[in-house]
Amino acid sequence: MRKFLCALLALALVSVGAAGASAEWKFERKVDLVCPWGVGGGADSTLRPMAALLKDILGVQVEVVNVEGGSGVNGVEYTYKQPADGYTFMLGTQSLIMQDLQGATSMNFKDEFIPIVKLVHSINIIAGSKKAMEAKGYHNFSELYEYAKAHPYEVSVGMLTVTGADGASLRQTLEGLSVNEVAYGGGAEMNSALVGGHIDMMITGTDEIAGLIKAGDIVPLCAISEKRMKLYPDMQCTGELGINSYIGTWRGIFAKKGTPQEAIDALLAAVKQAVETQTWQDFLKAGAYDERPGFAGPEEFGQLFESEYKAFTDYLKSEEVLKKDYYAK
Repeated sequence: MRKFLCALLALALVSVGAAGASAEWKFERKVDLVCPWGVGGGADSTLRPMAALLKDILGVQVEVVNVEGGSGVNGVEYTYKQPADGYTFMLGTQSLIMQDLQGATSMNFKDEFIPIVKLVHSINIIAGSKKAMEAKGYHNFSELYEYAKAHPYEVSVGMLTVTGADGASLRQTLEGLSVNEVAYGGGAEMNSALVGGHIDMMITGTDEIAGLIKAGDIVPLCAISEKRMKLYPDMQCTGELGINSYIGTWRGIFAKKGTPQEAIDALLAAVKQAVETQTWQDFLKAGAYDERPGFAGPEEFGQLFESEYKAFTDYLKSEEVLKKDYYAK
């Protein structure tokens, strides 16, 4: 009997120890979510509503820190310099993969950051300036395409990441055309340029320009997707036009390598709770983020992360923009 009681006591102690080791991480101060792009863009517009929800769930201040510049590189470098203590996380997109592959970061992004959770997977669109359309006489994407073909370098297109996913999406969609590419540091600046007719079109998500589309200042011209969007059923899409271009920006949260797993697990649990709220579901619908599956946990997001590295490596090789020494790695 004594041996039996001792065994039960030992088992209880082991169980207590295991429970203590897996105890939920308690955030005790402000959490920073770094956005490597400016205020008003799609990344910022995705992160802010999530930060507000996480604040209520975690019980601490959750602040969005915009570190723009370098097509996302400045934000990566900033996050990399912060301590991996569970209080700094970062939003990332395919553009950071592109920057890493082109040697723009001081570290190997793939090895130094951990994908935690994918929040959204958007459908990018080509949006046109109403002023430019009226001045040049085209009414839809097919007509714009023919105009650009007949007028090399007379059509300008804005984007936030010329050397990132936006640039790849542009070149696939407008393959064979000669256009002027214009880089902008933030979405608000680019939107203003399009409304004013200073650029003819831009590649963007729909969430941050919904109001401008409704007002008629910006015209949705082409969805970069396999089929037409439910939100804009009259807009053409690359799939129906026979254009092999389907890149849609995903946005997910990353942690610097070395961040305590307990902190990562706690943030993931909070995000899972946040995405189930009506507030987040309304955000997804308003931004047309419900057109593609968005949320993905660490395993699925990690698999996507790996496959995107391969896909963009192949793309960059075909564009002959990768450094030769990269192939030797």
